[in-house]
Amino acid sequence: MTGDGGPVPDGRPWIGIGASGALLAAYAAVEDRLFEVLGGFAAAEAVPEAAVLFDALSQQHAWHAGLFAEQVPLVPGTPPPGAPAAGAPAAATLDRLAGLEGAPARLAGLARVVLPRAVAGYRRHLGAVRAPPDAPVARALRLVVRDEVEALLGAEALLEALLGADGEAPALDAAWALEEPLLAGGPGLVPWPGPETAPAGR
Repeated sequence: MTGDGGPVPDGRPWIGIGASGALLAAYAAVEDRLFEVLGGFAAAEAVPEAAVLFDALSQQHAWHAGLFAEQVPLVPGTPPPGAPAAGAPAAATLDRLAGLEGAPARLAGLARVVLPRAVAGYRRHLGAVRAPPDAPVARALRLVVRDEVEALLGAEALLEALLGADGEAPALDAAWALEEPLLAGGPGLVPWPGPETAPAGR
C-alpha cells in the first residue's frame, strides 16, 4: 500500500493521502466562501425567518471550513487550505449564488443545488477513506454531512413555505442556473481527482 491510492483490504477504492488532501483544501475553500455568501444574505435579507437561517448556516459553514482545514495533511504537493484554484467550478457556482436576489431564489439555490452537491461529494470522499489512518478525516466528513443534510432540509422547508401553493418559477429557474459550471465535474462541488472511480458508499 502506498500513499497514491489503490484498493484497501475490503476491496473499496482508496483515494490516497495526496488526493484526499487536495480535496480537503478545496472543501475548506468552498465552506469558507459559503460562510461569506450566507453571511451577506443574512445581513441583507428582508424575510426574518430566512435571515435567521442564513446567519446560522453561515456560522456553521465557517466551522466546517476550519474542520476541513485541520485535516489537510502536511505533505509536499498538497495545496494549502483555501487555495483558490482547488475548486474553480464551485467558485463560479458560489459567485452565481451570491448574485441571486430574494429569499426564494437563494433558498432554492442552497437546498436544490449547492447543498445536495456538497453532500454528494463529501459522501463520495467518505467512501474512499480507510481506517484507522483516515479516521479523523472520516469523522470530519460525517459531521459535515450530518450538518449539511439538516441544513438542506431546513432550507427546503422554508422555501416551500415561502413559495406556497403557486410556486415562483423565475426564482427556481435562477437557482437551477447554478448547476451549469458543475455539469462536467462529477457529483460534488469539487471535481474528483484523477481517473473517475465510483467509491462504494458507507
